[in-house]
Amino acid sequence: MRAEHLVGRDAELDLAMKILRQEGAGAVLLVADPGIGKTALAAEIATRLAGEMVVMRVHGSPALSAVPYGVLAPYLLDLPVEQATSPVAILREFWAQFEKRRGGQGARLLLVVDDAHDLDEGSTQILAELVTAGWARLVATGRPRPGLPAALLQLWYDGLAERLELHPLDHEGVTELAEKTLDGTIMASAADVLHSVSEGNPLLLRCLLDDSRADGNLVRRNGVWFLTRALSGSGEGLAEVVRNRVLRTSEAEREAMYVIALSEPVPAAVLDTQVGRETVRALMDSRLVLSTNGPGSPLKMWHPMYSEALRQIVSPARSLQIRQRMVQHLLAEPPTAEGLLRLVSWALDCGADVDDEQLLEAAFLAAKLLQNPLAMAAAGKVRSEALRPRARAVMAMVSYNDGDFRNAVRLLEEGLGYLDADPSGPLGAGLLWAAARAAAGDSSADIVADARTAAASLVNGLKESDPMVGLVERHARALELAALAHDGHFAELREGLERFGAALSPDQADFVMNRVFLLAMQCELLTVEGQSVEALDAGREALVLLDEQADDLLYFSDFVLARYTLAALGAGDWGAAGTALERYSARSAMGLIVFGGDIQTLKGLSLLRQGRLEQAAELVTPAVEALRVRDPQQLKNLGNALAFYAAARSGDTVLAERLAGERAGQAGRQAGGAYVEALAELFTLAGQELMTKGSGLDKLRKLPESVRLHQEPGVLLQNLVLRAELGDVQAMESIKGITPSMSGAWAAGWLSLAEAHLGADGQGFVNAGNLLAAAGMPGPAAVAFDKAALSFDAEGKRPEARQAAVLRDVSEASLGDALVHDPSTEADRSVPLTRREQDIVALAVSGLTDRQIAEKLMVSVRTVEGHLYRSYAKLGIRRREDLGAAVRH
Repeated sequence: MRAEHLVGRDAELDLAMKILRQEGAGAVLLVADPGIGKTALAAEIATRLAGEMVVMRVHGSPALSAVPYGVLAPYLLDLPVEQATSPVAILREFWAQFEKRRGGQGARLLLVVDDAHDLDEGSTQILAELVTAGWARLVATGRPRPGLPAALLQLWYDGLAERLELHPLDHEGVTELAEKTLDGTIMASAADVLHSVSEGNPLLLRCLLDDSRADGNLVRRNGVWFLTRALSGSGEGLAEVVRNRVLRTSEAEREAMYVIALSEPVPAAVLDTQVGRETVRALMDSRLVLSTNGPGSPLKMWHPMYSEALRQIVSPARSLQIRQRMVQHLLAEPPTAEGLLRLVSWALDCGADVDDEQLLEAAFLAAKLLQNPLAMAAAGKVRSEALRPRARAVMAMVSYNDGDFRNAVRLLEEGLGYLDADPSGPLGAGLLWAAARAAAGDSSADIVADARTAAASLVNGLKESDPMVGLVERHARALELAALAHDGHFAELREGLERFGAALSPDQADFVMNRVFLLAMQCELLTVEGQSVEALDAGREALVLLDEQADDLLYFSDFVLARYTLAALGAGDWGAAGTALERYSARSAMGLIVFGGDIQTLKGLSLLRQGRLEQAAELVTPAVEALRVRDPQQLKNLGNALAFYAAARSGDTVLAERLAGERAGQAGRQAGGAYVEALAELFTLAGQELMTKGSGLDKLRKLPESVRLHQEPGVLLQNLVLRAELGDVQAMESIKGITPSMSGAWAAGWLSLAEAHLGADGQGFVNAGNLLAAAGMPGPAAVAFDKAALSFDAEGKRPEARQAAVLRDVSEASLGDALVHDPSTEADRSVPLTRREQDIVALAVSGLTDRQIAEKLMVSVRTVEGHLYRSYAKLGIRRREDLGAAVRH
């Protein structure tokens, strides 16, 4: 029995122990679906009580469910044959066996019954009588359906037993179990995937973890575990679990499960005619098969991983035979998206023929859902020359997301498909081509020159009035505009976008796509110019237009979504940013694997702007490792810079130095676009200042003087905020100067804080703190309230000072981690360390790690970190290494 199975079961374990130790009769009935952990919990109960009671085990079995007293046979070996049907004789013999095991020590009897739903009636009555008479304690496990035997339920009705229903693990429980199993930190997005795919089932989770480690999908780098591709149901661990479960069913039920797994979702009426209604009902009663949407709706296996594992068991010949029997029934109605993918995948596995239109439809859908192997397989089978450019675009999209940028370029350049595909899709293909080339290290100048050459080649010989001429020229111009943004030429971009928009007309075949592109570029431009609310509006309109499109569009959604998220962060609309990032995973759990590093990087930037340092560090540090494997949005440099800054600010010099070294190894690589790379440079310089005072602050001050992009308000404000947080008081004057013309809560919040600083007025700081808190920026709010408390205290306004201190504490509490300490504020020695803070600081000074302190004090690691960071603020220090000197001072 593996201890990690008991994660999240402490309450049930404590209650069970209390019931079984009480005087009088006592029984615990553990009810849960397969794999939830009832057997492990029962085993742990037995282990803990083994020193107090004699444990006797009984195992229910479908094979013995019709055999009277069959499960008790191991304890009835000395019973004469003629007494084998006598309940009294059986009870007497069972008790005699217990007395032998007890050896006259006076210990109680603990009966542990697994799979009680499979007990025969006679055995159930014997066990129930032992409990009712007070002769034994009982722990029994069973499934909700078909449910526990009536005799055991009667114990519950009579108040002699407690029924404990175990539920799937929540997200926190899945994360904790995974980290215990892996003995290390798991990336947040990987935990999200595991929770989604396992549905909180501990048995499935364990199989997924073991199988993913075995096949190299789950990898560990610098102490962080993350996934590199989709979770598979073909691993040996899961296959063994499924085989064991299948062997416990009848032959008819096994045949039905094969049919469902291969062709799901299956209309209920079709399944009734193919395998029989009674068989289907039996599978549903056992929770092996579920209805997709209520009674009468199509059916599927209870879990996708079970389906995949079952498909691995069926031979290709048997699979083809079942397909020939089922395919006409399944095609009688228009298939759902899930059904279409299953049909095409099934056909490809069997070698059956599929027409090109259906292959391409499935390829686009699979690419959209990030089912990359199916997308590649279906697209690769397309034979029609007319459809091949779109099929190659699908394969290019998969290659790009997998980090194979050169292959993506090669596929798109075959026949110049990135410029001359049909009007519904070429611009997306062109943007993907440009992004792949930039990611591969090509310069914008070369990309633009090649696009112009390709466009000229395509329109050569065509009349100027030919619609293809205008279409190709518009797409080539769009690539030039995207290159201007990538290189940071935003003044030229504004002029170019105005001309591009003026040339668009609703009667153009590609009008909608060009309109979406225009809005996305305006979103990026306005964000850089500090007009983030307007940028957010443009990005939102682009997303609405995309959602209204019936055609499958590749890359466009990702192109727009990144710009929309950055606009939301510039506006200080943290909710909009979070909702946007959720779109990456809304398609499928695979989105969290492909885009996991990018998602956590942008979430980290959001948290840092809110002042949530610790939470940001927890996200961006693992993100760095994931971005080495996959980085579709090209945020590797930004992720590294944020992690470096967070580590430096937290005082983790070892991690900061490692990240700085890795950053140096990537010098010169600027694939993320000028705005993203500018943010990365700012956080890197701020981190350098924290690591080595004087090494970064002066460079931050000079950047706007030397680089035009750093004069743009959307970039300059981030520079000034970092400088202010580093203690540069002069930055506040500049913040007050630029923010009045900017839009969004982030700029407004910092304007209020700058005005309060320059006014040095206690009430001004309170007003600023209230505005910042309302804007979801608890870190800066706490700083503002702390300044207010100091200001009021200096003026002798004690009641106002106490009120400001209360508001500061409220903001700190809402952080969920440490106060973002303002280094320009001296330590407030009038606020002493609490008793718990003193204890934790003393242990930290003695050399214990955060985890060792947590174990010693029986608290969480997060609690230890929070107390330490608050202690840093009170002691006026920034890092752990300074604790010793600070407490002696």
